[in-house]
Amino acid sequence: MNRYTAVAYRDERHWTLRAIGVPGAVTQATFLDDAETALRTLLARLTGEDVDSFAIDLAPIPGPGGFD
Repeated sequence: MNRYTAVAYRDERHWTLRAIGVPGAVTQATFLDDAETALRTLLARLTGEDVDSFAIDLAPIPGPGGFD
């Protein structure tokens, strides 16, 4: 099973999600709870893997206002 590490940066309106080491793997989510689904959809499209066939380690990075 492949494992991907992703970071999430918060701005005023949404989280920007970036999978480390996967070219073009940047997406957004309004809520951090939606981050894994957004990342899975994107990574499956970019890698050709099944959406449930890999693991994601998500590391949220707080913005100036914390994790809101």
